[in-house]
Amino acid sequence: MLRTSPWLYRPGIEEAGCVQMNVPDDARLLTLPGDRRAAREAREFASKVLSDWAVQGEAVGDLLLIVSELVANAVVHGAPPVHLRLWIADGTVHGAVDDHGPGRPQFATSGVPHTLDLREHGRGLTLVSAIASSVWWDLLIGGGVRVGFSYVLAAEEHSDH
Repeated sequence: MLRTSPWLYRPGIEEAGCVQMNVPDDARLLTLPGDRRAAREAREFASKVLSDWAVQGEAVGDLLLIVSELVANAVVHGAPPVHLRLWIADGTVHGAVDDHGPGRPQFATSGVPHTLDLREHGRGLTLVSAIASSVWWDLLIGGGVRVGFSYVLAAEEHSDH
């Protein structure tokens, strides 16, 4: 489902210092090597977690695409290891993907991707921002980047667990 919400970007993060976003201790965690199998493994992991949480319908496909794109970005633009964390709270699925590279995500501005040549690259974060309810990023203490998302589930897409 395409969402109309924009990127949630925290300008000035460099001035604010390295602040980690709050990820609960009970978030489901998958550590991935930085290779081409990572996106597939992340989708399989997320599929099982979403099933455990009784998430269903269109949300499953949306969330698997979000996870796949963020992990692929971490592998291509970051450095291993890559960590995927998923958690659910109050009818919203949240996720975060960490990598240990020096880069930062290239955000779309006013709906325009960071590159106009979308034949090979540049679609991932644009897709994620169109599907997720919100997207954020932060620098990790000790180096690396965390890109996270929230996806609000419709009432029919989950049952309380």
